Amino acid sequence: MNPTDLKNFIEALDTVKKDYTCGVCNNICKEPVVLKKCFHLICAEHTGLKHCPTCKIPLDDCATYIDDQLRVSIDSAKQLDKIFDQFRQKEPSVTSAKKPTKNDSVPASVKSAVTLSSAKKPLSDKTNSRPDLSETINSNFSSKFNKTNEKRNNKGETALHIVCRLGKIDRLKELLSLGANTNTKDNAGWTPLHEVVQNGRLDLVKLLLQYNTLIDVPGQGNETPLHEAVRYNHVEIAEELVKHGADMHARNCKGETPYQLASVDVKNRLRLASDNILQTQSVNVSHIAAVYTEIENDDIRLFCVSQYRSLLNKLKILAKHHSNVNIEAKFTKKVTHLIVDTEDRVCSPSLDILQGIVSSVWIISSEWATKSTEDHLEPFEDYEVQGVGTKTYMGPRNSRFNKYKQLPGIFNGCHFYLHNFNTKYEISKSIVLTKAILTKLITDAGGIVLRRAPNPELIPENEKLVPYHAKKDGKLVNCSHYIIFKEMYEPMYNMQHLKALPIGWLIECIEKYELCEPW
Repeated sequence: MNPTDLKNFIEALDTVKKDYTCGVCNNICKEPVVLKKCFHLICAEHTGLKHCPTCKIPLDDCATYIDDQLRVSIDSAKQLDKIFDQFRQKEPSVTSAKKPTKNDSVPASVKSAVTLSSAKKPLSDKTNSRPDLSETINSNFSSKFNKTNEKRNNKGETALHIVCRLGKIDRLKELLSLGANTNTKDNAGWTPLHEVVQNGRLDLVKLLLQYNTLIDVPGQGNETPLHEAVRYNHVEIAEELVKHGADMHARNCKGETPYQLASVDVKNRLRLASDNILQTQSVNVSHIAAVYTEIENDDIRLFCVSQYRSLLNKLKILAKHHSNVNIEAKFTKKVTHLIVDTEDRVCSPSLDILQGIVSSVWIISSEWATKSTEDHLEPFEDYEVQGVGTKTYMGPRNSRFNKYKQLPGIFNGCHFYLHNFNTKYEISKSIVLTKAILTKLITDAGGIVLRRAPNPELIPENEKLVPYHAKKDGKLVNCSHYIIFKEMYEPMYNMQHLKALPIGWLIECIEKYELCEPW
């Protein structure tokens, strides 16, 4: 490793250490846990905080989870830091006239980690934005790039898709430097990463991974890039993907995982790669969420469902004084933010809110409007609804991040038959359902509505799918068909592939934006 590469590597390592630093004690996390609301890290001993120490958002009823791969990454960063201590001490001599010799080279054990030298600082939300935000011309959503180069052909391919498919590395570098979006899907669902994996171009894979590329985006048939790498026997690419956080156990629409598809030898190599994680995907997700937020703030389309007329008047005043704010008369695909009444950041369920959740729009407390002024708009992050009916039903945020991660809708892989919904059915005064309303909610959430009741013995081959969002080892892991009844339902189906469930279960799935286990 030459002196310049060594210097760049150490700087990148310092950046990685910052990402793994606890916002409370300012040390690299010990027993790290991830905050579900913002994906920032803290030490397990600091749980119970009222606000995230990094982005300052409220943490009321915020759950945490443990990412075992993250622990491996942090341990690796610590080990690398120890190894490079000696080189930090030698850094002043790097500028001397002496040329490095073979004996001055970096140990071979750390050469595989050189890809970290291109790591970027993740963008965070507005409350914790970095001063060098202007440097993000290399971000996936550069406005300059979007205006000039993000056009699609009739296959839905961008320029980046095409150069990845053709393997033109110089043109690829040029597009990435302009801020090309590495996570765009074409009409078939493929991303640029899928293209380079299928072509076996390890060099292009490594290049894309330097630009906040989401690694587990499912394409056609919910095939991830790792599925493709294993299918085409591109073993080195598969190893590289796993080292950067690819999920070996992600299921495609047939329930197959990359690990299941791999040969015994490849399985061993994948397991070894998983023990040498260089990066998890939480940093990329946080980055992309922040960039999406910036983009969405450029053209704010508000739809207000508040019962207070004064609130709509206030919104009209804000729209008059802020050129990026527009008010929509009804809920359409243009809407980006739904304004609702809340109590302690919890809203009551309604059809508009259910539609907002499946549409993955921001659902914002009316407090945002009352506290914004003609000169200043409050950040939406501080006023996002925390729950629907209760703070444990976090569908609005779950849906929004599902969109940022480019994952299928919550009902992907699910087929529904709506039994006897030919007339209106009132769940509450704010939720009166018809078959047409239910059908739209289900299809907008990625599901399929059947015209006829499914025969459990004769499920068509093209419907023998698995639900993408089913919990691993849960009751719905292989359940492709659902008969939805009103209150009491007969006959009772409780098969592995077919369940009979009440409408309340379906509504709860939307309110939580998760495929809930049957009651």
